[in-house]
Amino acid sequence: MNQGEYHSVQSKASAVWNACGYLRLSHEDGDKEESNSITGQKNLIRDYFSHHPEMIECGMKVDDGFSGSSFERPAFQEMMADVKAGKINCIVVKDLSRFGRNYLDAGEYIERIFPFLGVRFIAINDNYDSLCSGTESEELVIPFKNLINEAYCRDISVKIRSQLAVKRRRGDFTGSFAVYGYLKDPENKNHLLVDAFAADVVRDIFRWKMKGISAGDIADRLNRDGILAPLDYKKSQGLRFATPFGINARSSWNAAAILRILKNPVYTGVLEQGKNTTPSYKVKRRIVKPREEWSVVKGVHEAVIDRHDFEIVQKVLAMDTRTSPGNGAVELFSGMVYCGECGAAMVRKTVPSGNKKYIYYVCAAHKKEKKCYAHSLRDRILEEITLESVRRQIDNVLGMKKVLELTEAAVLQQAGVKKHQGRLDKKNEEISRYHRLLSSLYENLTDGVIDREEYQRLKKNYTALLSEAEKQAEAIQREIGRMAERGMEGRSWTDQFRTDQNLTELDRAVVVSLIERILIYKDKQVKIVYHWRDEYQWLAGLQ
Repeated sequence: MNQGEYHSVQSKASAVWNACGYLRLSHEDGDKEESNSITGQKNLIRDYFSHHPEMIECGMKVDDGFSGSSFERPAFQEMMADVKAGKINCIVVKDLSRFGRNYLDAGEYIERIFPFLGVRFIAINDNYDSLCSGTESEELVIPFKNLINEAYCRDISVKIRSQLAVKRRRGDFTGSFAVYGYLKDPENKNHLLVDAFAADVVRDIFRWKMKGISAGDIADRLNRDGILAPLDYKKSQGLRFATPFGINARSSWNAAAILRILKNPVYTGVLEQGKNTTPSYKVKRRIVKPREEWSVVKGVHEAVIDRHDFEIVQKVLAMDTRTSPGNGAVELFSGMVYCGECGAAMVRKTVPSGNKKYIYYVCAAHKKEKKCYAHSLRDRILEEITLESVRRQIDNVLGMKKVLELTEAAVLQQAGVKKHQGRLDKKNEEISRYHRLLSSLYENLTDGVIDREEYQRLKKNYTALLSEAEKQAEAIQREIGRMAERGMEGRSWTDQFRTDQNLTELDRAVVVSLIERILIYKDKQVKIVYHWRDEYQWLAGLQ
């Protein structure tokens, strides 16, 4: 060392340093709370300051709950802003792993950025002080330690991802907070319990939607009634809950919040988890996974909403939900009336006559493009026809005393399963035939019945037909499973008809619960297609 270099080091050693302690903790990295707690790190750094009087403590920057794989941490960025402002020229950490676990970024800060900014960097437990660094051993050891820290972070990330995947597959709830309507089980944080108060609000939301009330009007009703929105409700329960959806000091119900609840299958006892992920432990950008990669487990917690009601609401949400001017409720038949001639939607048309207005349903295909027939039907007449038909259907279903007794005794499986099973049997016969044809092709080729070109062409055709038949069989099997599952839920499809007996007028809930669609023909004939028509026809055959 020459004389100039000696004086430079001596002046640095005797300088006064404006020092800042930096602390980080992340259980995502597998950090052990006992050894790496924020309090433990803070005590160690302050003890270090007490033995180095040349250092003036200028604060402690804490990133609690942030991974070391990225330097996009709020407290770290605040500290760097103070460095650039000239308020800090010394940074002290417990060890290199607290500073960061990204090998390249950590090395960039230690070897390039800090020296350029004139910042002294100290890692206490690693015995590293940039003021005294420069030996060949340190030039090898520090990058190696950073590399080990990154490898550790990567290994922990893989383990955590695999553990979460296992939990999701077995139906464990892995979210930080329970969805509105549920609470985490105090004895098992991976299990959900019904929150009686919030669950009643959820039931009201579904009930109002089935009655035709729009999401916006449901939100307004809850706000008027003083029902706390999910964010404030969770805070009232003592939970440290935050959400990107809350932008005001006090949150309020809105249409988006109502729709999130209406579309969430968790209320039927189904857990859908693992919908999105990050590309790697370094990249925190969220990406949506394909639906087939989600973890979906049914019956893992108590349902708040009946599965049938949930499916009806999904159908309602997919319909045309326009409301009349000045009316917050959806029209009685909105999204359900179709032309029996061409299949196009029938739309409402208001026709003024004197001081009165009459409403008709007209074929949209004819109205817009002059296709189909110019036929129409008054809304009042359609309501009368539909009411009479619904009352007759209810009487027919409830009149099947023998069948209802069998249903109540749980002897009768869901009707329609038999019909679908017959389709499945036929489809399996078709699959077996294609297998036999494929097997015989090679024999025909070797026997000279067909040539190589015919063999390739026929093999391609039969393989495609086989693949399509197998897909259709799988779809039928899934439908059979769905029917059986619905029957096992303990609610007979006839319950809805019992609920609506003695009906005197129609409302939106009755219409969407019982009717699938309504067809109007040019001769003003009306055909009403009901839900459970396969079940009804099969049960009627048992009379």
